[in-house]
Amino acid sequence: MAVAAAVFGVLSLASAIHPSFFILPVLGVAFAVVALRDLATPDSIKIGRLAAVVGLALSLFFGVVGLTRSLATTWIANRRAEKVAAGWVDAILEGKILDAHAMLILLQRENLPGEAEGDVSTGLFDSQAIEAAYRRRPEVAAILTCGGAKRQAAALLEYVPDSKEREEVWVVRVTIAPCGSRESLALDIEVESGIVRTPDGWTEQWYVKNITAHGKPPS
Repeated sequence: MAVAAAVFGVLSLASAIHPSFFILPVLGVAFAVVALRDLATPDSIKIGRLAAVVGLALSLFFGVVGLTRSLATTWIANRRAEKVAAGWVDAILEGKILDAHAMLILLQRENLPGEAEGDVSTGLFDSQAIEAAYRRRPEVAAILTCGGAKRQAAALLEYVPDSKEREEVWVVRVTIAPCGSRESLALDIEVESGIVRTPDGWTEQWYVKNITAHGKPPS
């Protein structure tokens, strides 16, 4: 048990790298406690107290480091998602439609034809056409009806981890009030992060993936 505690104590380093390995320090602590209790019996003639203590210390240290790192990473990701969603809404409220459009995930961006039907060679770079089309999207049009209103809040509503069914997304609830004839306008904005290659190397990029508007009529 003492040897197992020492081994799991060393392996607990992995929990500081990724939270999925957090079971290692838990096992290290469990083996260390069992070993120390066995060694503490009056008639015990076994050795290994040092190994058990070292295993316990390593497991606790790396476990705390891993837990702290995981919580900090989660907190930073949540705040980043809120900032991205709020930035998208603010861009539209300030009339920066193309800036908001650029924040969309690539597959969601407008791919408009040029002056001739089916000619995409100019449409891809026709900023006026892209802005006009983006303004007609329901969620954007709903925000534009709010006139000079200000964003009231942006808070994480749900975090959906990566799985076989869905990709990892953060759902942020953004509220605008007052909004024209509505008492308020709430938007559930799905935000996604990814690693992209830039001239300076690989970097993390955040995108707006999907937007659902919920209007609240006057009371």
